[in-house]
Amino acid sequence: MSSSKHFKHPGAAPADPVMADLLKLGRPGEKREGPSTFVGRVGMQAGLGFAAENERLKAERAEGMVILRLDPKTIGRTRFANRNERSLSSRDAKFKRLKASILAEGQDTPIRVRPAAAGSDKEYELVEGHRRHAAILELDRQTEGGFAILARLDAKAAEAKDLFEKMYRENAEREDLSAFETGSMFAQGLTAGIYRTQRELAARMGLDEATVSQYLTIANLPPEVLAAFGDVRLIAMRWSAALARACKEHGAETLARARKCSRQEPRPEAEAVYKLLTGAGTAARSKRRGSKLSESVKVDNKVLFTVALKDGRFAISPKQIETSELPMLYEDLKSYVHRWLSARKRAKG
Repeated sequence: MSSSKHFKHPGAAPADPVMADLLKLGRPGEKREGPSTFVGRVGMQAGLGFAAENERLKAERAEGMVILRLDPKTIGRTRFANRNERSLSSRDAKFKRLKASILAEGQDTPIRVRPAAAGSDKEYELVEGHRRHAAILELDRQTEGGFAILARLDAKAAEAKDLFEKMYRENAEREDLSAFETGSMFAQGLTAGIYRTQRELAARMGLDEATVSQYLTIANLPPEVLAAFGDVRLIAMRWSAALARACKEHGAETLARARKCSRQEPRPEAEAVYKLLTGAGTAARSKRRGSKLSESVKVDNKVLFTVALKDGRFAISPKQIETSELPMLYEDLKSYVHRWLSARKRAKG
């Protein structure tokens, strides 16, 4: 949201005469006089010193855009909706602040819509402004007489590629979309055939292929891994490679850790979940311990075997032991460990 002055709710009395005129538009049951769009109304105000604004809006109209006051219930979401449901819920702190701001100050910036496809049960589809629309939908349910929404009607967004890119740019410019949400949107664009390759998508978004690959990696993580974080918006871009590697190289173990993490209450913080799934913390500790405990045992200057502590486990690599003797070594080691653990248990009482 920008810091510009808010459009006021119809119940308020705005100081700006242009805004006051705008807020007279489209109220249920009212007879409209004169132009029915924001562009037309601003044109009537030219004599009041708004010529420059009028020209800008005329240019937008020439590009197929006008601003309307709409019932938020007449607007639906497209298949490329790029907001995670948590971002559109009153459980989200940012969403709650946005809703409170619109209630107190009015709508800051119009959303962008396009005409809905034939056969839809909605008149319009969202191009951008999913959080604003969700907040005003809630206010509409809670306000007697409803709560209208200001929407920029963009006729040029009828083409899927134009819609897709406008939705991405709106959030990218505000740095407001999470890595998972962006990756999910990119995955939808590829699946729908809007872009044939990651390279084409990257070029259109103004990103390098490696960045697009990171976004897609996060969006395509197994459901168990995503669920482990609780809020997928908290998954950092820099974690993508390590998470993907853990899933590929240690799939069963990683998924088991993810399911265990999902059952924990309270849920660990996102970075703790990342370290648990990738073994980042354990690997670092094992490396430090390994440098002290790893040792090659030699006889007559020949390595007999190597023993090391790795990932919390002991590993023994025989060098000069005959294969036929390995079962005997296994039984002797098992017997020794049993005696050692029993003695430790007795010592601890």
